[in-house]
Amino acid sequence: MSDLVTVAVYPTRSDAEIVRARLVSDGIEAIVIADDEGGLNPGFYSKYGVRVVVASGDLTSARESVGIEVIAIPDGALHAMVDHARAWAPNEACGLIAGVNDVVEKAYLLVNADPGTDRFTLDPEEHFAAWRDAAAHAWEILGLFHSHPTAAPIPSAADLAGGGDPAWVNLIIGVEDGRISMRAYRYADGEASPVEIERR
Repeated sequence: MSDLVTVAVYPTRSDAEIVRARLVSDGIEAIVIADDEGGLNPGFYSKYGVRVVVASGDLTSARESVGIEVIAIPDGALHAMVDHARAWAPNEACGLIAGVNDVVEKAYLLVNADPGTDRFTLDPEEHFAAWRDAAAHAWEILGLFHSHPTAAPIPSAADLAGGGDPAWVNLIIGVEDGRISMRAYRYADGEASPVEIERR
């Protein structure tokens, strides 16, 4: 395959292999890519995730095949969220995203009302102000974002236990070993389903 693109990123190889098998059964060639340091560290990929990749021409079909959702985020909003995460380190940063039809129009950078290295609470007054601003622009709140100052962007037990609106997208900005990355999920019944981020 040439011009490989990522369909989705999963926290475990077994999750990725299930998706790969589904794609292959639908006639879409797919492979699993996991960084395990040349086989010397089989668990290394758990920090950064396991990717399922296909040829670029098969991306749309692959996402439809396995029901992968996509959220489009402009570069300006992505940079703003990353800068907010850096500013709040070593505590978690948090905020909201708003837009229409899974296309983000604005990131609201909010105060963490209960700052800590492993927790966040959206400031209620700022939350309401963001909601009002979004409504004034005919946007809806699409979800929230928070950072993991010293961990990969994989939902923690606390993230999943927090529940939240299952219709919301949950963006996590991971800052680990100087590497910054972002992933998106929907939470339902204590489980996280990946949502692909499309940069605009």
